[in-house]
Amino acid sequence: MLSRLLLPLLVAAAVAPASAKQVRIAASDLLADFIVEPLQAYGEEHSVEFKVDSIGSLPALERLRSDEIDLAIIAVPKDTDVPRDEFQVFPFAYDFAVIAVNQSNPINEISLAGLGGIFGSDEESNYTTWGDLGLSGWGSRSIKTLAGQNDKSISLELFKFSVLRGGQMKTTVASVKDSEVEGVLLSDAASIAILPRLPKSEKVKALMISSEVDGPAFSPTDDNVHYGDYPIRLAFYVAYKKRDEERVKEVLRVLFSDELAASLRDNNLVALPDTVRRKWTIDLDLGE
Repeated sequence: MLSRLLLPLLVAAAVAPASAKQVRIAASDLLADFIVEPLQAYGEEHSVEFKVDSIGSLPALERLRSDEIDLAIIAVPKDTDVPRDEFQVFPFAYDFAVIAVNQSNPINEISLAGLGGIFGSDEESNYTTWGDLGLSGWGSRSIKTLAGQNDKSISLELFKFSVLRGGQMKTTVASVKDSEVEGVLLSDAASIAILPRLPKSEKVKALMISSEVDGPAFSPTDDNVHYGDYPIRLAFYVAYKKRDEERVKEVLRVLFSDELAASLRDNNLVALPDTVRRKWTIDLDLGE
């Protein structure tokens, strides 16, 4: 259950002249690889050395407390406290899991409990046909469940944590390569899949998800993920000590840049909405 958040993996990054200013960063191993290239490109142009260590979130916070680093990027699961009492903390990015179906499927939204009944083995409900969910004209059609496999993504762990509360999937859930999932959805309209990204085909749609059975449902847009309305997500935060604010301002501008946001999106993560990033960049320039 998101155990990878705690596994240390050290990766040294960035090479710069000996006279360059150095900024030490410890980043969650779930996204560290995706920030190195934009940081290096900026550092080479502005004589800044960014030393990025890829490490678990808890060890990263310990390094920040002991002044071994200047800035940490940490993963904070739902219902876990964000360490705002100790540090200056800002949201940075998100991982998520997407629920996708064939465009012809009449379902457009579903609750977390409904997903539990479809995919989970130990849930209160057990949905095996689309008729169980009240879909008119689809009463006898069996639900065929798929889980998109991607070694670089934690979307399935995130789904289990957010939807099944750490429980197990049904044995009938078929594991399929992430790159092949949409093909299966296109060939079988009765299928439903867990994906680590938004669907690419116009004939495959992402479902809106509600946290409560009768609550409002939200699609996995940047805004809905950032503001917490879309519930199957994992938040990453930037943390640093207040006294180091002037020192880390430069790296914060890079972390909130269009180039770094593009790198995150290219690797199936959700960057902050453009308006949010631009506001914080302006606030940095104004010293707010």
